[in-house]
Amino acid sequence: MNAENPAAEASDMPSPPPRKQWSNDSTVDNLKFAPFMLIDGSPTSLVLFDFHFERKAHIFKEHAEPGWSGSGRDWNAVAQVIVAEQLPEAAGKLNFDSDASLFSVSGDKAAVVKLGSALKIAFDDEHVLRDILFRATLIK
Repeated sequence: MNAENPAAEASDMPSPPPRKQWSNDSTVDNLKFAPFMLIDGSPTSLVLFDFHFERKAHIFKEHAEPGWSGSGRDWNAVAQVIVAEQLPEAAGKLNFDSDASLFSVSGDKAAVVKLGSALKIAFDDEHVLRDILFRATLIK
């Protein structure tokens, strides 16, 4: 460490990678939705792979109805509740294509980003996830 000028060493460190810039000039960090992954394309997609399901499976299995396991279809049901209650303006801008091993939604960038933020909150806070599951309908 340079005792005379500690800032000199800090300037030698590589800078972090740039964040993704969207058309509305707001900065979106693709990792901010983890474990969900934001895929910038045409259209923009948000996915959750099956190896992440196990971390929250116990919450889904607590649900009163049999059949909940935390699969991609179950996360699809959670997303549908979030859209209906928190993001009704995004309903026509999102396309859901989930199956048992993958949660997947695509569509308008702004709508996908908003849903990603809400799903991240639900994934990280088990109380929020349990609350949403009370109103979710199992998709078979």
